[in-house]
Amino acid sequence: MVKNILQDAMEKVRTAIMGPEGEREAKRLLTAYRDEIQGKHWNLKPRDFAAGNAILDAEPRTQIDVLLAMQSSGLFNWQMSSLKANLHARNLPWTVADLESLVATTASVNYWGSDWDAFLRPLQRYVEQGNALTPAMEEALRGYAKALKDAPGAHIRKIQARIGALLGEDEAVLPDPGETWSDAAIADLTRMPEETQRAWKRLFAQAQKSDSAKPTPAWRKEAQSRVAAIGDDTFRASIARWFGAVNVPRMETVQHEHEGRTWENQQSTGSDRNISLLKGLAWCCADRTETDVARALAKLPEGCLKKQPGVGPWAVRAASAAIWALTEMDSPEAAGQLGLLKTRVTFRTALNAIEQGLASAAQRAGVSKADLEDLSVPTYGFEPNGTRREEFGECAATATLTPLGEIEVAWFSANGKAVKSVPVAVKKEHGPELKAFKSDIDAAGKMLTAQKSRFDGFYLPERVWTYSDWQSRFCMHPILGAVARRLIWHFSEPNGERKTQGIWSDARTGFVDVHDAPIAWITDDTEIRLWHPIGFAVDDVLAWRNYLQDHSIVQPFKQAYREVYLLTEAELRTQTYSNRFAGHILKQHQMNALAALRGWKNKLRLMVDDTYPPASKELPDLGLRAEFWVEGVGETYGTDTTESGSYLYLSTDQVRFYALAAPENYAHAGGGGYTGVRWGQAAEPSVALPLTEVPALAFSEIMRDVDLFVGVCSVGNDPTWQDGGPQGQYHDYWANYSFGDLSATAQTRHAVLTRLLPRLKIASRCILTDRFLVVRGDLRTYKIHLGSGNILMEPNDQYLCIVQDRSAARTDMPVNFLPFEGDQRLALILSKAFLLADDTRITDPTILLQIKR
Repeated sequence: MVKNILQDAMEKVRTAIMGPEGEREAKRLLTAYRDEIQGKHWNLKPRDFAAGNAILDAEPRTQIDVLLAMQSSGLFNWQMSSLKANLHARNLPWTVADLESLVATTASVNYWGSDWDAFLRPLQRYVEQGNALTPAMEEALRGYAKALKDAPGAHIRKIQARIGALLGEDEAVLPDPGETWSDAAIADLTRMPEETQRAWKRLFAQAQKSDSAKPTPAWRKEAQSRVAAIGDDTFRASIARWFGAVNVPRMETVQHEHEGRTWENQQSTGSDRNISLLKGLAWCCADRTETDVARALAKLPEGCLKKQPGVGPWAVRAASAAIWALTEMDSPEAAGQLGLLKTRVTFRTALNAIEQGLASAAQRAGVSKADLEDLSVPTYGFEPNGTRREEFGECAATATLTPLGEIEVAWFSANGKAVKSVPVAVKKEHGPELKAFKSDIDAAGKMLTAQKSRFDGFYLPERVWTYSDWQSRFCMHPILGAVARRLIWHFSEPNGERKTQGIWSDARTGFVDVHDAPIAWITDDTEIRLWHPIGFAVDDVLAWRNYLQDHSIVQPFKQAYREVYLLTEAELRTQTYSNRFAGHILKQHQMNALAALRGWKNKLRLMVDDTYPPASKELPDLGLRAEFWVEGVGETYGTDTTESGSYLYLSTDQVRFYALAAPENYAHAGGGGYTGVRWGQAAEPSVALPLTEVPALAFSEIMRDVDLFVGVCSVGNDPTWQDGGPQGQYHDYWANYSFGDLSATAQTRHAVLTRLLPRLKIASRCILTDRFLVVRGDLRTYKIHLGSGNILMEPNDQYLCIVQDRSAARTDMPVNFLPFEGDQRLALILSKAFLLADDTRITDPTILLQIKR
């Protein structure tokens, strides 16, 4: 359409500008150059050809005529691109008529924009010199922008942004509507003064120029000036709102027709332009130091990495930009937020970027990455005793870190009286302060959860501190202290003469041993590390469990009750591998996410003709790599896979250990065993290490991870799988796992329940057997398996299916009695026990129908 409108005017204008002589000379030079480069294909440089030199050394007027002749003759292919870029980069004396001809010609002959990047340069210089676009220029630019509206690709986005900047029109720079964050941004802009709106549009245009891996210094400098035009406060408040609203775009059903056939599929409503905008806006934050900016950046990856059906993480580019910006920020808060993301993100590419970011920040700070993570956790305004008091005029709020590792907020009215909710006066008169307070408390809660997970990782590699460092980093820190003070620690003198274990008592007493006696010989140089039950006698471990129970201490994760995995007779016979967790069927996507959280590398297996390495975890400090051999199971695409082709289920096999530098093994996606062959490329076979050469702590912790994968991800845990899953093919496995022998984790539940049951109000209705918690109701007696949580009903072992309602929580479920956090299966078993002990009050018809059958 653009070509039809402009063709006639273009010919007249060009002839008038160039004149016969100019047109003939330009065509002569172009013809000579084209003849010289004919047959040449790569790295064409105009200076390597006589005609090229003649053009580059010609008068500026002639060079303009050459460009116009090149455009009008359609010579815009890649062979001419170097010459054209060279000429457009020069500050030639373009006239208004020249530029009108250039823009009209380009729009006419170069519909998809391969040349617009170069030709826009002289037009931009023309505008930057204070000149206004003529109606002819605007008409051509608008027509071309309309033609490119739905064209894909980063190059097109850049052209659209530059055209939008030239025209000053909203459509080319504003976010596309339809996403939560973009709708919020558009709505916010409409409420801003016109001058601020224009400043945001200039920043949006800048943000869309974000196609490289990271911004150039020139990009960052320009972005800083555009942010300054908006105003720091407005920019910070806006990105905090927008980044926090980022979520996976909705899917919509699209109907297709072809040759009489109709079908539907789901397509994302997400915008590629919006991803580029988020990426550029994240880059704009890299030179800032404010706490709220760091927190806003940390929210962005979580929203961008949520998975979309058939796509996976939907905005990886924007997530990567946010992680990079946090890495660049010179702020302890930024490092703390990277540490937080490390415990919340499961996408491997993002995790690698976070690790690299922490390493870079640690190098700048002159400390190790692990030390940086210790030192960069914010206090969020809490005092060392774990409290924070905030006054709002005559009202006040007190936030307290509880012994259970939670944050409770109490509000007080103007007369000092405790009230149940935020006073109306605070909402009306102190809105910004209230919002900041709530943001801090929310961030502190998330950080506290993240730190529990980080402390659980102090075993591999084993962290060691001096007591003076431990005190300054953990004991005196309100967030870290809430975790550290509920754990058992191992102390040793530097010379190794004295060793003991202890737990924090209070600021006056310090550490005490298992008998509550103060440990008096600890000095600043004493070495301290997290205690692990491996290597200690059963009586020692039981003593610590009794201590925790007597003092009502709920540990942030399993420590005194931590499972210990020692070599079995079978593993001593096999020597180099363990079959302890072989033969299970796991839900692949659940296992993949859990593996990432536990620091394992794993790839989703697709039903394709390809090979995959096993799930693996590297232990650099020990020079080891652990491998967990898993393979995809199933043969029917669409039944055994997702729509995108990834297997739904995995089968498990051996666990092996290798030297860190040893080549990885590979297995075909469809099974067949692991070998040293990767997609037809033979490699030296890796030699597994004898299990007796693997340090006991490393072996135990790796096996604990694998047990966790099986215990959480096994299809045997799913109460709806009584029929054996797809086509009933896993019925025998489900039955054996659901009610079979207990794993080490389930045995720990047995030990906990042995101590816990006498303290429960349903104790008289419960009996603990070797594998089951037996609950006597009024209608039936129920056997809850301590591994799977599945239920059989007496007298005939009839199966009872109860599906967990994750949106509801039973208020009578005794969470506070549990000696550690994190075992959701144990909490579920107890919840079912309380429900079934009072089975006459059950109202769910699906449960009652099964019980009374």
